Amino acid sequence: MSADLSTQSAPAVTRPRSVSAGGKLAVIAPSGKFAREPFENGIAWLRERYEVSFSEDIYEVDAYHAGTAARRSAELIAALEDDSVDAIVCARGGFGATQLLPDLSLSAIQKANKMIIGFSDVTALHARWTEAGVASLHAPMVGALAKASPAVQNAWIKRMEDPLSSIEHEISPRNAAADSACVSGDLVGGNLAVLSALLGTPFAPKLEGKLLFLEDVGERPYRIDRLLISWKQSSLLNGIAGIVLGTFTDCKAGPDGLEIDDVFQRHFAEASVPMWSGLSSGHIEENYPLTLGIRYQVEGGRFFSSSL
Repeated sequence: MSADLSTQSAPAVTRPRSVSAGGKLAVIAPSGKFAREPFENGIAWLRERYEVSFSEDIYEVDAYHAGTAARRSAELIAALEDDSVDAIVCARGGFGATQLLPDLSLSAIQKANKMIIGFSDVTALHARWTEAGVASLHAPMVGALAKASPAVQNAWIKRMEDPLSSIEHEISPRNAAADSACVSGDLVGGNLAVLSALLGTPFAPKLEGKLLFLEDVGERPYRIDRLLISWKQSSLLNGIAGIVLGTFTDCKAGPDGLEIDDVFQRHFAEASVPMWSGLSSGHIEENYPLTLGIRYQVEGGRFFSSSL
């Protein structure tokens, strides 16, 4: 659904706690276990500019998790409640963040007013931050930061230290509804599979009037097709302002030959909801950060945010 920009209401998100050089970052592992060397390289990179703290029990392993759900939940809540911490950075994604949602009150997130930084499985936490009205950062995590390109590293620093500043990306229309659409909305979303896991739970995102950002990795086209059918049948897409696609990495066609682009075309070519693609954000090396929860606008091939 396209809408004139002048009709849109102001974003509900509050300006998050500021972070600057020398600020304190709490590193947590809310999801999967991680390789120690890239993690420690990332910590070293962060410490060139910030004070960084983490608990030694972050290295614990419980099956494919970074320790038990109780350990990971306590770690996240402690980072929220520690007033000396300016922002929270995740070690890696994987699986497990959804287990923490029942312990994570909106009031605690609002009171702390700190960004959480990560992507992939951290999408579950982004959804909770958005519901609380606090901006968060969809961006590379500790394990990938040291080997990221200077352009991505600089963008990471800029978006963390000034998350509401203006930023612009080029995107391409994917259906007729997007060709001449001029829309705006608070940006929500992240990993499609993780968001799909929230369907039917109290933690499913509220999307009416929002711009929905989606990305994924390692999902065959037929699985993406199945997820999109569930979204449509849940009516979750009703009333959204538009869909902006990031990267769908290693989502290779099966023996049927159907590509991921074909799946989106089948679902949205004739839809009234405008869809764009081309954001360099997701499971790729050039994973540029996006501030979630703030207002973005789309005009032609321009996708941009602006300060509150």
